[in-house]
Amino acid sequence: MKGIVKWYNARKGYGFITPDDKSNDVFVHATALKTCGLKKLYTGSEVSFESDQDDKGKRVKSIKILKEAKPTEEKKSDNKKEVKKEEKKSDNKKEVKKEEKDIKEKEQSKPEEKSKEKAKAKPKEKSKPKPKPKPKPKTETKKTKGSGKK
Repeated sequence: MKGIVKWYNARKGYGFITPDDKSNDVFVHATALKTCGLKKLYTGSEVSFESDQDDKGKRVKSIKILKEAKPTEEKKSDNKKEVKKEEKKSDNKKEVKKEEKDIKEKEQSKPEEKSKEKAKAKPKEKSKPKPKPKPKPKTETKKTKGSGKK
């Protein structure tokens, strides 16, 4: 049977083929590619295949590529755009980290700068301590018997 690869995801390890007779799509797994000596399968490629029926539906058991459809230039340029976007994101992250690092360094250097400034400045004259007020003498009252009321 012949058909066109509807889609195939190498990361997931599976995809689907649309048969030329427009019947239901046929499932293709990475193990079927390996048994046939194939490493890649591109979307849009023309293939011939044999299928078996299992409990979930039709599944490719052997496959042969008739006309390979390589990724188009648009997809490659899209990938380049995505790579550039990722590079910009990583550059932005690096800039943010650098700014945060600079801020931390400035905060850490501030106490040092202040202490240097204080060392350079003339020392302040020490003010004389204020004299403490003298405590008032305590006066004691004598308690005598019979002074309280009953």
